[in-house]
Amino acid sequence: MLPVQLNAESFSAYPPEARAFAVQNIAVLRQMPLALLPSFLNEAIGYDWKLPAERAQITREMACLSALSPEQLASRMHAFAALRLNTDLESADWVNLPSSFLEQLTAWLWATHQMDAFHAAANVYTSYLADAAPAPPPAMPRLAIVIVGQGVDETSFNPFRKLRPHGTYFNRVKPEGGVDTLLAHASARAASAPGGDSFDHWYIDGGAPARAPRLTQVSYDALASARAALLERTQRIINSGDAGPEALRSMLARMKPEDVGMGKSPPDQVLDRFQLSLLTQGSGTQIFSTTFVQWAGRECLRRAQPVTLVLRYAPRQQQQPMNAMLSGELPGGPDPAGSLIDADMGAFYTWLNLQRLTGSAQSRFVAWFEGHGEAVAIGPDLPRGTISDSPIGMSELLALLT
Repeated sequence: MLPVQLNAESFSAYPPEARAFAVQNIAVLRQMPLALLPSFLNEAIGYDWKLPAERAQITREMACLSALSPEQLASRMHAFAALRLNTDLESADWVNLPSSFLEQLTAWLWATHQMDAFHAAANVYTSYLADAAPAPPPAMPRLAIVIVGQGVDETSFNPFRKLRPHGTYFNRVKPEGGVDTLLAHASARAASAPGGDSFDHWYIDGGAPARAPRLTQVSYDALASARAALLERTQRIINSGDAGPEALRSMLARMKPEDVGMGKSPPDQVLDRFQLSLLTQGSGTQIFSTTFVQWAGRECLRRAQPVTLVLRYAPRQQQQPMNAMLSGELPGGPDPAGSLIDADMGAFYTWLNLQRLTGSAQSRFVAWFEGHGEAVAIGPDLPRGTISDSPIGMSELLALLT
């Protein structure tokens, strides 16, 4: 089937809200080239479980395309329409299985030396949407807090070297009650935020989370049973000898929260789907808590676009042979020192990802070495590349950012 042949029945297998969205915009979908349309449908098919910011982005994109005349839309889609596709792709079930189609399309583009042309078309299209349908500014300045080094008593490692040039480095922070103060500050922001939704303020922990009311919480420990179930399925496929990486990838893409013991109640479906994606789309998130926090923070910023985000790293397990890690047989203990190095780089990546969001010029950022006196604060009113040797409490430090 070609896009021009789409009708309302084409989306009968979609979840309710996704189906309604597709049918409502079917006139535009019929005009999109086959080289692009499944990419859009791959996002739209999960509309029912998208985070609010993701829904808004899809809606903005469709509104932007709907406002174009047929001639203008054809001009925007010309580079995609010029790509040569084969009959196998045209006959594939790209409506109901867009992710599978995209795998086939990728292989075809590489085999026919059209991948460069596809990337060029995608870059132009993405730039157009960024200008024509930009994300709105946040209701309040964004704040990201990253807590690293849990469990480290002494170390020769020098943290925050990549962050220091961008803000003020404090080397005499009073550590008492630091975690509670940071979480209380994040919770207070959520309580005072104008409007917004339940996914504007997040707390992601690499261990067992502390108390943080009003924050959407994700933790590595809370997903222990889901991680174990996922690793068991992965190990089963590997041991079967009948399937390769493609089959494993397909299995992960088809998984639902209930397959790993999640999805217990409708109000949690959006969060459950988000958490499942962290485990099925991230590399190492099922095994290493530091990788989990880093990836969760990245995906949260990219997908939820929150105004408050707290990331707290916990000690990950020691490196083990891959078979042992996949099987869950982990004789080694935690590695706080190695985890500090992981978390330090993760903090830098979080700051970089924060800069990609709207309102980045007014964003605030804090990274703190838990239980120690070292922290970096970055904000529009703080000097860059400076060092503060004065004693300062955590509340005082936060006040510098408000």
